[in-house]
Amino acid sequence: MEGIYQWIRSLVFYLILMTMLMNLLPDKKYENYLRLFTGVVFLLLFFQPFTGLLGAQERIAGLFERLTFQNEVQLLRKELQSVDGERIGRMMDGYQSAVENDLRVMADTGTLECKTAEAVFDREEDSGSFGSIKAVRMTVGLASNTSGISREALQERRYLANREIEGLRERIGEYYGLEERQIEINLEAE
Repeated sequence: MEGIYQWIRSLVFYLILMTMLMNLLPDKKYENYLRLFTGVVFLLLFFQPFTGLLGAQERIAGLFERLTFQNEVQLLRKELQSVDGERIGRMMDGYQSAVENDLRVMADTGTLECKTAEAVFDREEDSGSFGSIKAVRMTVGLASNTSGISREALQERRYLANREIEGLRERIGEYYGLEERQIEINLEAE
């Protein structure tokens, strides 16, 4: 009998507390949300003796733990995917930097000097060619100073440079498995 009195006291105390909170709200726009929350808590308090008798309290607690665990697993998966994405991004940036450095070294010959080198990669993880080089863009110039050189000599050097660019395009294509249309090499204007 004491349990029933305790249960009724807790319900009455909660109703008084709920009424007091409703009157203390500074803005009435939150009243509906507070009523919903306090109503759910009241229902839980009201049915508490019945859930204890039927063993439902343990089942509800188990269900709550299982849902909480599943939610935490999903959050952990998202965090791991984010970390993996960042790690793969850093690895791809390092690979891109190494390829661009190799391109500069390949272009720096006696006649040519590399001005810019850019390697474009497939960064779509879902594609079948993730991490492969899609294109190469380079700008090269003549290696030595061309001021004071006659026009004919400059034309000859540019002709040799264009031939060397074709050889460079072939070497890059063979080394990285690219087709000629994927390799863009421009000779810088003097």
